[in-house]
Amino acid sequence: MNGEMIVRNIQVILAPAVMITACAILLGVLHARYQTINDRLRLMTHERLELWRGVGDAFAVERTRELDAQFPDLLRRHKLAHAAIFIVGCAVLVFVGDMFLIASALLLGSAWTATGTVLLFLAGAGVFFTGALLLTIEVRTSHRSVQYEARRVMHLGKLNA
Repeated sequence: MNGEMIVRNIQVILAPAVMITACAILLGVLHARYQTINDRLRLMTHERLELWRGVGDAFAVERTRELDAQFPDLLRRHKLAHAAIFIVGCAVLVFVGDMFLIASALLLGSAWTATGTVLLFLAGAGVFFTGALLLTIEVRTSHRSVQYEARRVMHLGKLNA
């Protein structure tokens, strides 16, 4: 094996590393969103409990209704973000496995391992796509939640005017 062939083989083995890097970037985004959703759920839960202590005034009743309307979407977002993190983590594992399969294909020189590396890489890309799709759905749900709250508050202002 000459130097040029060694360099080419290393490049082939490292090709999934680009996808692992993409997964790591997406995992960073997902983790930040997941943590924000966690914090928001905890704050809303605390707020709702505080409102129940002072039951009776119109503000407490109205805010409790708003919170009750927002909890299902927030819980759905939490579930989507959790699933996306898990799936993108699985994609990392698939790409790392693909790196080992590529290395063995280069060492063994067999056709079935070469085919397997391509199939495993495509499987990893599919898993990564699924995680990105879940993130997109979670962002859409987030948008709806923010719109609901803003419209609800704007509506209250019109009633008092």
